[in-house]
Amino acid sequence: MDSQRFTEEKVFKRGRGGSDAEHLADEVLYHELLVRHDEIERLTQKIEDGIEVVTRITSGDPGLVKILQEHVLGIKKRFDGGRAIRSWDPLFIELFDNRKEMNMTWEMLEDGIRTTLTSSTPEVRELIYLHDETLQAFVQHGLKASRHESPYRPGGIKPEVE
Repeated sequence: MDSQRFTEEKVFKRGRGGSDAEHLADEVLYHELLVRHDEIERLTQKIEDGIEVVTRITSGDPGLVKILQEHVLGIKKRFDGGRAIRSWDPLFIELFDNRKEMNMTWEMLEDGIRTTLTSSTPEVRELIYLHDETLQAFVQHGLKASRHESPYRPGGIKPEVE
């Protein structure tokens, strides 16, 4: 397989890669949330077939609220458009490959966003739970957690899910 063909398959077959303007804009939002993780509160509740998450900006910064909301909608848009994220992370690869088995709804809140992720497939629900654990670690540890494969468990401590 030649190098050009490999690159095309890597980018398009599983939606990997990205240095285009849309990818870079998504990356800026994600980075800002990681840097300012101490201003974010994320509460998860298990529901039938998945999770419901309320993510709030505790500092009250309306700019950060907008970044959070744009990030969530941007991730949904990337998945719907076949554009993976964190393509080096095995959990995110599995989430991407199973994206058609997941349902996502959201509600904008004045200080954040409420999202619901569900799946009728038990294996995909397990991916949703691991993804939730990873996002909890991002909120708790910011950039440090983002540098590790999911789920990130510093010292083997597993975040609690309500």
